[in-house]
Amino acid sequence: MTPSTSVPADVDVVQMSAAEWRAAAERGLQRLGITYDELAGQARAGDFTSRDAHKLWVAIGGRRP
Repeated sequence: MTPSTSVPADVDVVQMSAAEWRAAAERGLQRLGITYDELAGQARAGDFTSRDAHKLWVAIGGRRP
């Protein structure tokens, strides 16, 4: 799923619907091959399995999709 509106190149913020946000977060978890609970466990331990896992945690702000 892509953002519902086209975004000019000079725009820094893209607003997503709740459904778009959930889909993006779930795609990120699928791409990493982990569940939200596994990612949250990595965050609690302060030991992420990859830079991408850490970036996803930051991007979703600890919110469950």
